[in-house]
Amino acid sequence: MLINTKNFGEVEINENDIFTFEEGIPGFPNLKKYTILREHSDDYPFYWFQSLDDSEICFIIMDVFNILPDYNPIVNDDELKYIGKVEGNNLLIYNIVVIPECVSKMSVNLKAPIVINLDTKKGRQLIVNNDDYEIKYYFYEEMKKQKKEEH
Repeated sequence: MLINTKNFGEVEINENDIFTFEEGIPGFPNLKKYTILREHSDDYPFYWFQSLDDSEICFIIMDVFNILPDYNPIVNDDELKYIGKVEGNNLLIYNIVVIPECVSKMSVNLKAPIVINLDTKKGRQLIVNNDDYEIKYYFYEEMKKQKKEEH
């Protein structure tokens, strides 16, 4: 399937890579269909959460486990019922990133992860019960430190 995007022009995606957010996501309740676009490099930590309902809407997301391996979002089971039964490795968890002009001030939202059930292709943005997770978690220094350790 060919989609139009603001940032990448026309992109070919697989129908299996379309995820439905029945309630939309906060601030965008009418946008229900999304896909995740990936950089072709394993070295790049960010992905794009592209709306299929509005080619102008695209969020930067990341797998926060790469910088916080102990990240453990706690949610009410009732919140997960909308996406179907969670078991084994059928759950993807991403967090929305904000990259301002000053890159060292980039942050990730730990309080409201995007969760996707790979079996049902349904997703939802949830608010976690963890009091210690911030809406703006600044991670630039941690990411820089990891890059140094890898080299």
